[in-house]
Amino acid sequence: MNTKTVLSLILSATVGLAVVGNLFAGNLLVAAGLVFAILGIGALAHLAFFEEKRKRKNRVGPIPWVNLGMSYGVLLMSLASFLYFLINPVDELESTIAKAGQAPGDETEGSKIPLSERTNVHSGGEDAKLGSAGSGGGEETLGGRNEDNQNAMREAQVLDPDIAGAAQGVSEKTKLLAQNAQNLPDPGASDQSLVNSKDQANARIGEDDETKIVGDPNALVFDAPEDRTLAFAPTLFQGKKVDDPLDLPKAKDDKFANVGGAVNSLGIAVPKSMSGRCDKLGRINRLTRAGVGNPVRVEKSVVKALDWITANQNADGSWGKTAKGAMTGFALLCYLGHCDLTDSPEYGETVAKGIKYLVELGDEKDGWLFVTHNKHGAAYAQGIATYAMAEAYGMTEKDFILPVLQKAIHRIVAGQKQDGGWVYMESRPGPNGLKFDDFGKNEKRSSDTSVSGWQFQALKAAYNTGAVFPGLEPALEGAVKNFYRVYSAKNGGFGYQTATQASNLKHKLTGVGSLGLQSWSKGHPSDEQKKETLNNAMKHILRNNPAMAYNSADANLYSWYYDTQALYNYGGAYWKVWNRKMEPLLLNAQSDDGSWPSEGSGLTRKRSGGDAEIYRTALCTLMLEVYYRYVY
Repeated sequence: MNTKTVLSLILSATVGLAVVGNLFAGNLLVAAGLVFAILGIGALAHLAFFEEKRKRKNRVGPIPWVNLGMSYGVLLMSLASFLYFLINPVDELESTIAKAGQAPGDETEGSKIPLSERTNVHSGGEDAKLGSAGSGGGEETLGGRNEDNQNAMREAQVLDPDIAGAAQGVSEKTKLLAQNAQNLPDPGASDQSLVNSKDQANARIGEDDETKIVGDPNALVFDAPEDRTLAFAPTLFQGKKVDDPLDLPKAKDDKFANVGGAVNSLGIAVPKSMSGRCDKLGRINRLTRAGVGNPVRVEKSVVKALDWITANQNADGSWGKTAKGAMTGFALLCYLGHCDLTDSPEYGETVAKGIKYLVELGDEKDGWLFVTHNKHGAAYAQGIATYAMAEAYGMTEKDFILPVLQKAIHRIVAGQKQDGGWVYMESRPGPNGLKFDDFGKNEKRSSDTSVSGWQFQALKAAYNTGAVFPGLEPALEGAVKNFYRVYSAKNGGFGYQTATQASNLKHKLTGVGSLGLQSWSKGHPSDEQKKETLNNAMKHILRNNPAMAYNSADANLYSWYYDTQALYNYGGAYWKVWNRKMEPLLLNAQSDDGSWPSEGSGLTRKRSGGDAEIYRTALCTLMLEVYYRYVY
């Protein structure tokens, strides 16, 4: 065997391996170079074959034949590879960015990644390397602007270089990572409330006690021509409060005098916290300002849901099959959250029938609003239905609602435990062998954060009406103290009955406690403690929802209902990270008829049985209404 044969064998094997390797690299120029290389090696193999043939007088051994066949085989492989890459060129996007959860890379600049519907973006990676400004590109511009001279993907993914572009990125779609949420920045000046910020675009954090006026009380006239995007913006609620309803114009650049609150379609002045829902002309702008990716689709989704809820109302005005008090409360909250009142062209009759049902139920049961005597369900029903009735009265001021609402609120105030919370219902013996229902009073058993959350919301909604409810404000203050009782400074969560249970993610009640602390100014140990607690709670929520998906086994709509409100109220990067997952999750899961199907965990079915469909649909609708429905 001569030298040419040995050399051509080695070279053919090397080029063959290079062809196989390039199938993964996908480089057309390399494929072309390999074709020319094997042509040269093939010529060498032929020279070696004929030289061997001359030496052995036409008696050629097996090795020269193998060498010749090998060169032809590699030539065919290289030609096929070249033609494949010529016909199917590799998209340049595949080699530009490595995002969290995909191929390893350095920050946003890395190796080849798989293309998909959700990865067709470069998130500012080419335009916004560290220290450069730029916007993320592609369908959804995930990563957003890079105005703070940090990486455009920084919000929850690449603060930790080990996570950037690495396999430990957490998300079904490899979009976001909340795993290192503890590194998120505190809300900046633009996220603060009216009392300490000039920027009103994201004004949420701070003390702003509903209809109490902030700012200069002598500033009777306001003119804001520089911002024409949003009617009833926070600046409208500065000034001297007046008692008479005002005929307010609908453009923000008009002048407003003595503004105390927005006026709804019934001519009722509503609290600032509820004004956004009734500003229908400015609703899309509100959605945009809240960071909604598809405002028009969100609004259509809510309307579809309300249409479905309307179609599924019972003949007596209620909703549901068994827990009619609670389900009717949920349904009404959805209409009221969209400011569809008794005069609504589409839903007015439906809303009126629902209110009438709750009033008659409460009148018959002397302030109780549950239907079934299930100790768990009855406690929840009282809070949910009273919450809805309070909002209905606050937004319509129908006189027939108030007496029953006062009785329902009295039931809640009287049922508050010494620790400030509430527990399940129980039957107690009364005179003449009678029994009566009430919230449990066994002081050996700590109150239940989940039940307490609904009673708290009912009390706060009643407070917003401005009507007189004996014991209401002390009850709210006591409830806030109870939320601190179950707060764990160790991990930032809120427990079910004790602080030590905050690490048990079975209940996920951190959103409940957070919303309570945000909603009432009294009962806090200090302003600093309140700020620190809420900051830690927001981190806790994001850390424990790393890869949210509607069909996942840990989907928890009940928890997400509270989490969404708490994070929206808090604002800043925390809210942006949450909403990027929550909005598409809800929109994509909605059924064509407007309802939502059973989630992956099946928790709504387990907890509400035959009422699961209305319960689930109401929770999702209220989450999509958060952008204008409620700000503390």
